[in-house]
Amino acid sequence: MPTARVILATYNQVSLLRLVFRGYLRQTTSDFTLVLADDGSGPEQTEFIESMVPVFAERGIRLELVWHEDDGWRKNHIMNEAVRRARDESLLIFSDADCIPPARFVERHLDVHEPWSFHVAGGYRFDKEASEALTEEDIDRGTFESLGSEADRKALRIRGRKSRWGTLVRRRNRPKVIGRNMGIDRRLFEAVNGFDEVFQWPYFGEDSDLRDRVMRHRPRPRVKVLYTENDVYHIWHPWKEIRRNDHRDYYNQKRPMRCIKGLVDLS
Repeated sequence: MPTARVILATYNQVSLLRLVFRGYLRQTTSDFTLVLADDGSGPEQTEFIESMVPVFAERGIRLELVWHEDDGWRKNHIMNEAVRRARDESLLIFSDADCIPPARFVERHLDVHEPWSFHVAGGYRFDKEASEALTEEDIDRGTFESLGSEADRKALRIRGRKSRWGTLVRRRNRPKVIGRNMGIDRRLFEAVNGFDEVFQWPYFGEDSDLRDRVMRHRPRPRVKVLYTENDVYHIWHPWKEIRRNDHRDYYNQKRPMRCIKGLVDLS
């Protein structure tokens, strides 16, 4: 059985998935299941994902779709559902369907994984011009991996340094976490009851909340800082207009380490 479960959050991103899938087809290991956690996309995306199942199977990779109806932003719910349907994979890797992985992305996460490990890494951000110029051939040849800007490299180095030192001295809000590139031991994810489904819109709190609760767990997780070593490549695309609000009041209050509404509803 595969030992990693890579879960990509997605919503109506067929044009991006054509590129992102090429990145996963060139991975240096096939020891993973690739799961699309779909927050209610239309039939065009479902049909495309299903058409790619045999393509991934030829590479020895299982491709799965986990979907629910479109009822607003419910990313945390569909990500939890993707975990609830997991098989025997011991490592969960979370990313987004607008992020292309480097060739050794899954292998590097697997290399550092151990019981109770929590992996943090980041990503390069392609601008509109670079994103629109990307082709499937660029992905297949791996030339996209040399396109990261110096500004992004500097930012990733800073995030890595803050994460290492901040974790060592047990500072709040450390390690730095970005939802598009995060790995966690499955037993640890289950111990904190997964993503908190109280978060029902993006932009603030949903990823940091998981980090906060994981870092409060005892025994403490073994933090693996992979900034500059295993970063994805984010494709620019127009954003869907989503109700902009946040959960600052909820986030800033004392939240239980094992969230009430997560993998299991504890209310």
